[in-house]
Amino acid sequence: MVKQTLFITGADGFLGHHLVQQLAKTYNIVGLVRSTKTLKRLTAGQITLCSTDEPLNEVFDRYRPVGIIHTATKYGRFGESVPRLLDVNVDLPVHLLELSQKYNSKIFINIGSFITQGKGYNYLQDYALSKQQCSQWLRLIANKANTCKVIDFTMHHPFGPGDSESKFVSYIVKAIKERTAFIDLTPGEQKRDFIYVADVVSAIELALNQSGNLQKPYTQTDLGTGSSYTLRYFLETLKAVSGNTETKLRFGKLPYRENEIMEAKAVPDLLSSWGWKPNYTLNQGLLLTLEQTI
Repeated sequence: MVKQTLFITGADGFLGHHLVQQLAKTYNIVGLVRSTKTLKRLTAGQITLCSTDEPLNEVFDRYRPVGIIHTATKYGRFGESVPRLLDVNVDLPVHLLELSQKYNSKIFINIGSFITQGKGYNYLQDYALSKQQCSQWLRLIANKANTCKVIDFTMHHPFGPGDSESKFVSYIVKAIKERTAFIDLTPGEQKRDFIYVADVVSAIELALNQSGNLQKPYTQTDLGTGSSYTLRYFLETLKAVSGNTETKLRFGKLPYRENEIMEAKAVPDLLSSWGWKPNYTLNQGLLLTLEQTI
C-alpha cells in the first residue's frame, strides 16, 4: 500500500520530532522547518525536509499532502519581534490552511495552548494573542470553504525528553539529574494538566485516523489527560522517581508571576468520544523523561 504524505511544521521541535518518529511508520513525512541546515533533533535522511521560506504552493504541488500538522510556534522568549511571532503563529498556519483547501488535503491539525485561557501571563501576552488570532482565522477560513477539516487542539502541559532547555520542566530535570543543591520555586499550588509527550502523539495520530468522521469543518477541543496536579506535587514526584535525596526544592522562595493561571485542566471530549485515554501515568512519564534526558 502506497503511503500518503503528511506535512509537519516544526518537525525538528519538541513535539514535532516525536510526531515524526511515530507517524513516519505509516506516512511519508515532509517536515516544514525554517532551516534545513540547523537541525537539533532530526537525523539526516529521516524525512523529507523543506524550508518554510520556499514557495509553499510549489511544495504542496510537489507532494500533495493528505494532512498537515502545525506544531511550529514562537513564544517571544528570546526577544523575537512581533512580526516574527505573527509570521510563525498566524501567517504560516493561515497560508497552509488555504493551500490545504486548494490542494484537497483532508485534515489540518493546529496545536494551540492553554496559555491563551484566562488573563494570560504578562510576559507571554504577544504569544497568547497571536495564538488566539490564529484560531479565529482558522475557524473563519474553514467555515467559508468546508473542503479541509480543521481540528484546533488546545494543548495543555506536555513534558518528555527532548524539550528545549529553556523550558521550565527541562530546567528542573537537568537540575535534579545534576543534583543541584537547591532550586528556588513559587509556592507551587498552581495546578496543571501534565501530559506525557507520547500520549500527545497518540492523540494526534488518532485524530488523523478519525478525521473522516468529523461533521463540522472546524472543531476546537482540548488535548490533555483530563486530570490536574499541583506544580508542587509534580516536582516532588519528579524528585522521588529520580532517587535524588540531595536537592532541596525550596517552595515559596519566589513569587507567582503576575496573572498566574492557578488551575488549568483539559476536557478532552472529542478524544474521549473516540475512546482515547492516556497510556502513561505521571510517574511513568517522569521516569522515562529522566532516563532519556542526557
